[in-house]
Amino acid sequence: MGDQADQALAIANLKARYCAAADLSASDPDQARRLLADIFADNFVGNYGMGLFEGAQAITDFLCTAIGANSEWMIHMLHSPRIEIDGDRATGDWTVLGHMKRRATGAIDYVVGRYSDIFRLTPTGWRIERVTFTRLQQ
Repeated sequence: MGDQADQALAIANLKARYCAAADLSASDPDQARRLLADIFADNFVGNYGMGLFEGAQAITDFLCTAIGANSEWMIHMLHSPRIEIDGDRATGDWTVLGHMKRRATGAIDYVVGRYSDIFRLTPTGWRIERVTFTRLQQ
């Protein structure tokens, strides 16, 4: 059980680093890009409900421009994690609540949804291979 728990904690910490970097993209996109460089697998695919993003560069650009550039600040809050490990692959699901202050209007906005992720263990540690975000509120 110890190894499984250690692996699950490593995956949870990876997802927390993803959220922290995404949040940072609003105030310091250059630093966010540096942090995101060690998070995604080479064959990353992201589906955020607006088309697929293929590759680490595509998702990093999306997070640092389309998402981060529209907000003064953002914060992701992840809840009720479920992580299942099968060798060098794993899945993870989280409920997410995101708050942000919109740059153009100053409005405080929020997003509620679910992340369903696939992770791969690489020689340098766990990496996010796939993210599917489903928005539950408009």
